[in-house]
Amino acid sequence: MAIPGCHAPSGGQTRAGDLTVSHAVVTAAPGPGSQASAFLVLENGGETAVTLVGVRSPAARTTQVHAITGGRMQPVSRIAVPARGRLLMVPGRYHLMLDSLIRPLALGDSVPLELQFQPAVTLSVRAPVLRYGDAVKDLPR
Repeated sequence: MAIPGCHAPSGGQTRAGDLTVSHAVVTAAPGPGSQASAFLVLENGGETAVTLVGVRSPAARTTQVHAITGGRMQPVSRIAVPARGRLLMVPGRYHLMLDSLIRPLALGDSVPLELQFQPAVTLSVRAPVLRYGDAVKDLPR
């Protein structure tokens, strides 16, 4: 039975141990050579913090974690996900940048993302490609 006004998140999801990725989405881009943003939510159900230290995707030559600081976008090498907490990678906070795309990212495509954490955990998720407005509308704030 459907509940009015409620719907499943539109993004990719995965889980490994205490770590969960949800709402993973990538914005459409004309590529090749262009860039796209990826947004997601990381949840750590464990008793110790973990640190996101890298991300890879075969869709881009370079993939970076970015933070918005003082209204400016800057690459960061690591971000902590607190014990029993979550990290929102949403507009205005953190996000992933896929630079120098290998091919266009069209609506309906999906993009594999590989998130690397310390201690040594790797999570792989497929993120659907959506228009920016559709990509961000279901993200928690």
